Amino acid sequence: MATFRPSLFFVFFFFLFLTSATPLAVSSLVNPNPFKPPRIPYSDHCNHIVPESPTDPSPSAASSPASLAFDVSFFSGGDSFFNRNNQPRSSDVKSASFRPKSIRKTLGDGGIYRVEARLTLQISRTSGDLGQRKMIQVTQIDGRRIPVSFMGGQSFELYGFWSERTGRVCLVGSAQVLSPFGTYKPFDARLMLTYSNESNIYGSLVKGVLESVSNQSDFKTVSILGARNTPLNYEYKLLEQSNAECGRNSEESLSVESVLGGLCKVFEGRSHVYRTTDCGINRTCSSGVEYMSLLSLLCDGEKMKVVLSFSNTSGVSRLFSFDPRSALVAEGAWDVDKNRFCGVACRILNFTDSLSNAKVGDCSLRLSLRFPASLSIKRRAPVVGELWSAKTGRIEFSSLNDPLWRFSGLRYEYTEGERVSKLCKSRSKSKGKHYPDAQTSDMRFVMSVKYSGGVRSARASPYFVGDRLYRELLVRGQGAGVPGIPMNVNSVTKSFTNITYRIRFLNPVSESRGDIFAEGTYDRDTGELCMVGCQSVKLNSTTTVDCSLAIRFKFSPIDSRSDDRLKGTIESTREKTDPLYVGRMEVVSRSIYVHQAKESVWRMDLEIAMVLISNTLSCLFVGMQLYHMSKHQETLPFISIAMVTLLVLGHMIPLLLNFEEIFKSSRNQESLFFENDRWIEAKEIVVRIVTMIAFLLECRLLQLAWSARKNTENHHDHRESVWKAEKMVCYVCLPLYITGGLIAWLVNRNRTPKRVVYIGKPRAARNLLYRPVTLKRSFQRPSLWKDLKSYGGLMLDAFLLPQILFNGFSNSDAKALAASFYGGHSFVRLLPHAYDLYRSHSYGKILDWSFIYASHKVDYYSTAWDIVILFIGFVFAVLVFLQQRFGGRCFIPKRFVEDLRYEKVVELQETGELHKSNDS
Repeated sequence: MATFRPSLFFVFFFFLFLTSATPLAVSSLVNPNPFKPPRIPYSDHCNHIVPESPTDPSPSAASSPASLAFDVSFFSGGDSFFNRNNQPRSSDVKSASFRPKSIRKTLGDGGIYRVEARLTLQISRTSGDLGQRKMIQVTQIDGRRIPVSFMGGQSFELYGFWSERTGRVCLVGSAQVLSPFGTYKPFDARLMLTYSNESNIYGSLVKGVLESVSNQSDFKTVSILGARNTPLNYEYKLLEQSNAECGRNSEESLSVESVLGGLCKVFEGRSHVYRTTDCGINRTCSSGVEYMSLLSLLCDGEKMKVVLSFSNTSGVSRLFSFDPRSALVAEGAWDVDKNRFCGVACRILNFTDSLSNAKVGDCSLRLSLRFPASLSIKRRAPVVGELWSAKTGRIEFSSLNDPLWRFSGLRYEYTEGERVSKLCKSRSKSKGKHYPDAQTSDMRFVMSVKYSGGVRSARASPYFVGDRLYRELLVRGQGAGVPGIPMNVNSVTKSFTNITYRIRFLNPVSESRGDIFAEGTYDRDTGELCMVGCQSVKLNSTTTVDCSLAIRFKFSPIDSRSDDRLKGTIESTREKTDPLYVGRMEVVSRSIYVHQAKESVWRMDLEIAMVLISNTLSCLFVGMQLYHMSKHQETLPFISIAMVTLLVLGHMIPLLLNFEEIFKSSRNQESLFFENDRWIEAKEIVVRIVTMIAFLLECRLLQLAWSARKNTENHHDHRESVWKAEKMVCYVCLPLYITGGLIAWLVNRNRTPKRVVYIGKPRAARNLLYRPVTLKRSFQRPSLWKDLKSYGGLMLDAFLLPQILFNGFSNSDAKALAASFYGGHSFVRLLPHAYDLYRSHSYGKILDWSFIYASHKVDYYSTAWDIVILFIGFVFAVLVFLQQRFGGRCFIPKRFVEDLRYEKVVELQETGELHKSNDS
């Protein structure tokens, strides 16, 4: 018998484990700046501006890098840096950022600091054509996905000195620039910056020039104008002027104390986008929708300094546009009596000839910001404001992307009650059916909207339930069914609930129509949601609000096993000849309810345990077979090599197929629906380890069976007969398996390609499961690997077929297989089909995609197949038992057995006569 070499198996085990382990996202450790700038002599280019001085080595010499940094800026020139495939447009956003890495004081009393920094120049483009394909990045503003493509960027590594007394900085350094020939070459440059010594609104600007020191002929000097990061000792000089007049709107507003985090939390960090209602103040404004961006540079309690930027384009860039033609610098404070922020805004002047001459001036503009105490379907912004002056008129603006949950005292006024009552007719309650509560997470859902032009995906979420914020109800426990938050009795009566919704389209095909805001009623007794909706519409370069939408949704019962959670329609009540008419839209949602999600998580945990138990039992049963073989060495040749090979391949192929996951950029489907999927990844690793152990044990089983066949001394009498029987098994099984594989391939080829896209779970749904929504967007043929995997699983379900055929052809009654092996292994293979029968009656098809145990990707599962496979598996196990007790042909009628015996005798007689003739 051949000796077993465990070292080879351990090497093979280690290789397969590496290839089968769940691939984790590993960030590549690439040096972002492989190019080291040459040490350009500072004294040759900058010494006359800021004299070079030796650095103070003491630890106290370090200064804060934030004192010179700026991110909000604009530049002109330097076109040779950017490889532009497209012509520049007026909507391109140019931005420069200056990030000091180190600032250290030098020796001496001149107030000079050594500076090491990086200067980055960027250009980004926003496009109103959402159908463009060659886009690099997508930014989401107010539910609209705005494509943003970067036309170029360049970074300089610089070092030099800063004079605190004069406010001047001079730096030298280099960058790698892409030449027209596609190669990188070093570019040496000098950067000169000027900071104002005034720590107030008039000293807000940073002016700079980037020049070449290598005399490149194609380079144009870069002029930079930036808004300096406001120092801590900033002095507010215009507060008295801001208090003189602070807006004309007399509506009720929230106090700053009722806003979560106060004034600074509302405006900190990111740029806030507002939609304006007039273009009077912007000298470059053209017709159409205009946006205003607001960025806070400094906020100290109730005082704040901001920078404003106007744009007449419909897209919003990720870079804050600080174009001096449309930018304003403002400062102000919160007025406690009027409950609003009052400020003064100043223009940027003298920038036309050169950016180095720019200054802050003309502070005749007034700014007002407030938080309305109540919203309605036509007034939905939690932050509104005004900007005005005696010369240019008044602009009103409202926020687009400020979250409502910060404004805890916010109320909602239902103004469309009469229209809702005419549109929504009450129906009788469905007996025995229960529908979701309006104050729970079940009211949020993802849906597909089918209209005449195709299919769009959308996300619907309540804003207010009654007069309370929906998010506030969920956070405080009311959404989970915890009592304690009183509701307005006028808003909620028995089963009817007043409710407002926002329907946000996730993949808009155009900017002509925006999101839908709706209000209406929800009837918990019938599951009907009936609302009237408003939608902003862009028509002939002007934007109007269309409030003629009628929305009717019908929820399915919470205990329903239907594939659809919700169905409904969105249609216009206008005449078809009206320019604002929109055709009927069919809505369907396949999100699952919260209780289904929780049950699914529990079920998936159970199925993970069942997978581990099944694989562990497989290892145990193979080990018992190996023990049986060690006790009954004479039965080794009568184990079908084809059967053992089938088992080995059944475990090896899934392990090897996981090697392809390493090359996939996308994660497994299950990962899309969990906020933390580490448990899923850990499960996959543990399952594959156990599968690997079963694979190695089966390899050992195959080795022993093969070695016994090759041993001619102990089993000479049976050698030829067993190999002949094995060949007959191959003659029968191989054509059968190949034919089945061809049928699976032909079925896959003849299937109609589906148009499928998957949408992940809403962000707010923590650790919950959401069914992917099927939308008709892109063609996708069913995976051939999936069909072949399923067919391979079917072959493994009938793994005893080769052994039954082998016993029949060899007429063997040897107890080659332990009862625990063929009985237990059959049990392990058939148990998933029994579980699938139970599961199909308990869960329906709504969660087919999330199954781990008895997954449809690895076997044939349906009611008919489950019954057939269970019957065949049981019959095969009984046949093996009868063959090993009464002979391999015990189930064949006696007449055929006697004919076979007669043919065998004749064959032996002819063989004997042939031997005698040879001897003579």
